[in-house]
Amino acid sequence: MSTFSKSNFKTLHYNTFRPQYPPSFYSILSKYVARPLPLQTTIDLGCGTGVATYPLLNISKNVIGIDLSPSMIDTANSLKSSRVKELGYADSSIRFITGAVEEFVAKDEHVGQVDLITAAQCIHWFQDYDAFFANAAKLLRPGGVLAYFYYIDPIIVNFSGSGSDKADVIKKAHDTYLKYAYDDPKLMGPHWEQPGRDILKHFCTTVNDHIPGLYDDITINTFIPSAEKPYADEQVDLDLKKTGLKLQGYVDYLGTYSGLHNYVEATGDTTFLDRFLSELEEVTGWDRETTTVDLVWNTGYTFIRKK
Repeated sequence: MSTFSKSNFKTLHYNTFRPQYPPSFYSILSKYVARPLPLQTTIDLGCGTGVATYPLLNISKNVIGIDLSPSMIDTANSLKSSRVKELGYADSSIRFITGAVEEFVAKDEHVGQVDLITAAQCIHWFQDYDAFFANAAKLLRPGGVLAYFYYIDPIIVNFSGSGSDKADVIKKAHDTYLKYAYDDPKLMGPHWEQPGRDILKHFCTTVNDHIPGLYDDITINTFIPSAEKPYADEQVDLDLKKTGLKLQGYVDYLGTYSGLHNYVEATGDTTFLDRFLSELEEVTGWDRETTTVDLVWNTGYTFIRKK
């Protein structure tokens, strides 16, 4: 998590190339909440630049985005006026602040009054899950919901062009991705912040194992693309995909990885993404100017309700 707090981390780059959570997922969340909408108060933890925060205005009158990174909050606030105007909400309906859930508990400002707490793509960075679940329970009203959701490693499930060996080409592309992201000890792999990345790669089972008896109605869902089911079911899954994406867009997404940022900072090597793209073209026969790919992310979510 500390990587995203560094002053030289490109937060606007992050905001541009990260995938957006679709309306279908917020519909799944709304159905689970099972209360008349809009809710009164929602807190979005680890909000970053607000990518997953603004859609919460569709289900809550007041939304508070919290992040430990001042640079992320600065970017969120710089985008706020244009975003709320675009969505048709008042400026006062959403605010972004630097902080953590513990600070809200200490202030006693929202204790027992929050309807929904969300944590998108950040739960794997939390340091003390027992304390987190306890503090979240203090903020939530009885029946209030805690929801954390995430995505992991984009999978190429299709690409433009024809041929009988598509599955083999896709495998070569994925093997190249794994080499650059994890497997080669001279590349990005050793530079991920741990144990956070491993927690995420294992679909946050470590986090789920800490859910205490303060909560019930536990719903856990994961989606892993496969040849039999390359695309998620919008009715039940967190469906994250980008179709018809040029290879450069795929590479730009990798450019937001904290592991890459740490790698470049440690080695001074600024050619990583160019080398990845060139090798991808070499092993697949793709062309950066003409080839497009369909990406689908491994995803998961956990919804729990305070007793």
